[in-house]
Amino acid sequence: MAEAAKRIYTEFVQVDAPRQINIDCETRHEITNSMSQPTLSCFDKAQRVIYKLMKKDSYPRFLKSEIYQVLLEPSDAS
Repeated sequence: MAEAAKRIYTEFVQVDAPRQINIDCETRHEITNSMSQPTLSCFDKAQRVIYKLMKKDSYPRFLKSEIYQVLLEPSDAS
């Protein structure tokens, strides 16, 4: 489990990670501190932060996007 947690941390959480997620510095700091002895729940707060951001920002923008609106148009291939 520690190896998997470190891989997730390195890929997504640490500052300048290649696929860094958008979380606040407090959450990032808590995760960093937990890496010495990671638990099953060490990324739970980050998950809640990301879901909240998606719900309030990313998903509503997607629903308004042109690409989604095109998908909603009825198809002529009947």
